[in-house]
Amino acid sequence: MNKQELRVQIKKELKFLPPVLFHDEGLKAARILQDHPLFNEYPAILVFLPLNNEIDTLPLAECALAQGKKVFVPKVEGTQIQFYRILSTDGPRQRGPFGIREPLPGNGGEAGRRLRAADFPALILVPGLAFTGQGKRLGRGGGYYDRFLASLDAEGLKFTAIGFCMAEQIVDDLPTDTWDRKMDGVLTGDLLTMKII
Repeated sequence: MNKQELRVQIKKELKFLPPVLFHDEGLKAARILQDHPLFNEYPAILVFLPLNNEIDTLPLAECALAQGKKVFVPKVEGTQIQFYRILSTDGPRQRGPFGIREPLPGNGGEAGRRLRAADFPALILVPGLAFTGQGKRLGRGGGYYDRFLASLDAEGLKFTAIGFCMAEQIVDDLPTDTWDRKMDGVLTGDLLTMKII
């Protein structure tokens, strides 16, 4: 099965899951990560705001904020994504070009401040339609995260990229291209797998 066929199949399967399950799995995943040494290692967390049929990331963002971590969420800008700091999961937010909730860039101060090199090292929670336990990722097809992570690699910034999804999105194998970056681990409401680096 090619990437596009897999995307269609996985989206269809996610539509049949009860909406409350996405929130419950997000809560469980937040607890798993919070109890892992990796969580304390990073002062900054980059996390996406979920679409319908994506694991709820707000419990994790709230946990990070409560522990005094810097939390950043993405905004689509042309063919790239940029991350902006949030001080609360309540907003302010706007709808982006794909209907994704996005942060409002600020006018000075910390709220809405753009991510910068001084914010690293960072833990990055990456969305996807499917992942393997070995870190392969199938995104939605826009390449935004692949380009973003490649830019961080090019700048030599220290980060750990974790695929964040429902347990139902873990598959045995995925087709990949040369530009597809493997994740350093995968987090669901059931487990956190980490590659030995």
